[in-house]
Amino acid sequence: MKKLAPLSFGILTAPTALDANSPAVPPEPRLCRALSLAAAEQAVDVFTFSAEDYNPRTGALHGYRYTPEGWIRQRVSLPDVVYDRSFCRSRECSTRSIAALQQMRKRHSHQLINSRLPGKLGVYHTLQEDGRLAPYLPRTTKYAAEALEPLLSGSREGIVLKPSSGMQGRGLLHIRRELWGNKLYVNGRSRGNRPFMKSFTEISELSVWLDRFTNGSVFLVQPYYAFRDADNRPYDIRVLTQKDDTGMWRLTGMAVRSGSQETLTSNLHGGGIALPVRGFLLSNFGQSMAERLYRKIHTITGQTAKCLEGGFGRLGELGMDFGVEPSGKLWLIEVNTKPGREAFRQIGDAAALKQSIERPLRYARFLTERVRPTFVSANQAYGHPKRQIAIPQR
Repeated sequence: MKKLAPLSFGILTAPTALDANSPAVPPEPRLCRALSLAAAEQAVDVFTFSAEDYNPRTGALHGYRYTPEGWIRQRVSLPDVVYDRSFCRSRECSTRSIAALQQMRKRHSHQLINSRLPGKLGVYHTLQEDGRLAPYLPRTTKYAAEALEPLLSGSREGIVLKPSSGMQGRGLLHIRRELWGNKLYVNGRSRGNRPFMKSFTEISELSVWLDRFTNGSVFLVQPYYAFRDADNRPYDIRVLTQKDDTGMWRLTGMAVRSGSQETLTSNLHGGGIALPVRGFLLSNFGQSMAERLYRKIHTITGQTAKCLEGGFGRLGELGMDFGVEPSGKLWLIEVNTKPGREAFRQIGDAAALKQSIERPLRYARFLTERVRPTFVSANQAYGHPKRQIAIPQR
């Protein structure tokens, strides 16, 4: 058996304030611990670090390694591969992370699991140019206060406002006008991810409130679609696609995220729960439609990954959120480069959970040992299921 060369795998995180009286724990401790344990079998040295842990003057990098005694801070080597899991809440944090990686690369070259994607609007425009994907994308524009009145007048179900760089449902708003009157309703989540509802009698009042709420940040506008199940619970379908140890895109798993009836979002961070896809699709859409949706989601996932990789550079994993209207119309709601795994754990999909951890490590090995191009063309196959499929028992 070929002996594997040592590989340094750094998980980039956002800086965190540490309590001197508490043991050190990195952000996403469950994921970081799982990566650390899986890496031991693959001759991969896993550690977490942030921009603040690097000294550009000396080239020294400190990080946290997982040990039987817990997380230990120590000097670590500069990484061969960087896995960016830095959930920055400010532009300054993001800028520092990018600068630190650039400074580190001057001393030791490293590969990134994922290239950085632009904001949601940039992703939308790139996907919109692909004729295969355009029919599945909700129309998306940049929010401007002067467009609020015509937007609401032209949409019976209302509109959705979301931060261009938001995550976990934070700052998401559904705005609608009273059907037989002029009252305006806002249902959404605060920047702190708390659900709320508000009402306004004048659009000028709403506009002033939105100006304070957005606070100079870029927000996007989309039509509101009723992605709700038979019990009127909001939901979406989270899909994780990752590259394997040959650099090929593979669908790792999917799960439904379901919220409570009175809320707008289904994110697990906002109190949602995860459900197996099979039972959900069958109970809400029937056998024939469920199989068609499953196949279409698989196809669109592969096409989206290749389209974004062609537009923005090499990628290694993507999370995609889909919604389905009661009619069966499928929409690709969002794409992100820092997908979670919690849904697989909740539904007991051990195979998807295991693959979701191992694939970044195996792909990292591929990146450092490859002797061919780092990403495949848009015409190459994407592990498509056979024509006659049975929805997996997950």
